[in-house]
Amino acid sequence: MTTTTILSPATLAGLRDRVLADAGDADVTALEALAALSDAELSALYYGYAKAVQDEAPQTDLHERALSYAHGAADDLRVITAQVCAQVRAELTAALG
Repeated sequence: MTTTTILSPATLAGLRDRVLADAGDADVTALEALAALSDAELSALYYGYAKAVQDEAPQTDLHERALSYAHGAADDLRVITAQVCAQVRAELTAALG
């Protein structure tokens, strides 16, 4: 059985690294850090990392670009449905597990 994924490997790696860093900062497990993210926060991060991976600007850090895009994403987040957010959360959970 094939599982459909929506995250590119680079986007997934960026999100995974962000959650791992947040977990370390909060002294919790990665899955606890992921669970602490609201759907709106996760959607913004997903959008930010997807955009940052696409722009491939080598002179800046991926995480800095992603957070910049995430902060400016309010209007664009309307296209990220609850179903998409649930899929992102499931893929990230699998990557962290």
